[in-house]
Amino acid sequence: MINGLWILKNVFTKALYILALIGTFLLGISFLLSFTAIFNFDRKPGEHLAISFDGVQLRLQTIFTQLMDFSFKDVFDYVKNPNVLDGFMNSYKVLGISLVAIIMLGCMIGFLVILLPIKLRRRFHQFLDYFEGLPDLLFIFIINMLNIYLLKEFNFKVFSMYGFGSSQPVAFPVIVTSFLPAVLFGLYLIKCMEEEEQAHYVQLGYSKGLSRPYLYSVYMLRNILPVLSLKFRVILYMMLSNLILIEHMYHYNITLTNQIIEQVFRGQHVLPLIYGIGILIFPVILLEYLIKLIVKETVIRKRGEFQL
Repeated sequence: MINGLWILKNVFTKALYILALIGTFLLGISFLLSFTAIFNFDRKPGEHLAISFDGVQLRLQTIFTQLMDFSFKDVFDYVKNPNVLDGFMNSYKVLGISLVAIIMLGCMIGFLVILLPIKLRRRFHQFLDYFEGLPDLLFIFIINMLNIYLLKEFNFKVFSMYGFGSSQPVAFPVIVTSFLPAVLFGLYLIKCMEEEEQAHYVQLGYSKGLSRPYLYSVYMLRNILPVLSLKFRVILYMMLSNLILIEHMYHYNITLTNQIIEQVFRGQHVLPLIYGIGILIFPVILLEYLIKLIVKETVIRKRGEFQL
């Protein structure tokens, strides 16, 4: 009886949480699209820009009325649109390659630095700390100027930055999307390993003659995996924001990002905009949940500690 009530309480709590997230998302979209209506641009020459809340109220009423037109058939019709499918495939091809690059590069940075002598490790750690505060736009500008400089001075193009027609570049978006998140992932891996170095099992492993690479990669990595998975959720959304930034800045035509932005400025029905945003972020949310579930089933349940 007690277990049944506990399960019912958890289901009810999660349902309320999901409904609150959906409601917050819809309210955020509604107020974002209604914000420009607060200014009255139909003014006579010489008059100041007027502020009126009547336009906001009217816009919100229109959006809420349009939200009532939601149906799952419209969602399926939107997803089956060839332009939406092509944009989704192009965007998530870059995200998939970037995700693999982040994991590989971040693990390489983390293990290479943590296995260095203490003094050398601190210097590399200080060097990597500079990238933590590096703005995404500055990094894009540096990569852009470096590519242009090499092309101008040496007639050597490292990668294509712009696409033509249906051809979309891959290397440049992958580098911009994955580099900074990979460095941050590597830094967090180093931090977790440095904290775990003080554990008793590490000293016990040294006393049994285990090598540092084996001890760190087999035992320590397994123990820090739950904590590491929390940081990786942040990395996922950072990667998605970088992709949106780069696709919009270089205006790649066949991408889901620019289709969503066109819906924003077109100012027509709000549901296609919500469908597009949902399709863009749903795989990331699903991947975040799968990471949490895998870590919970493979690590936490066996060890009985660190609840996510």
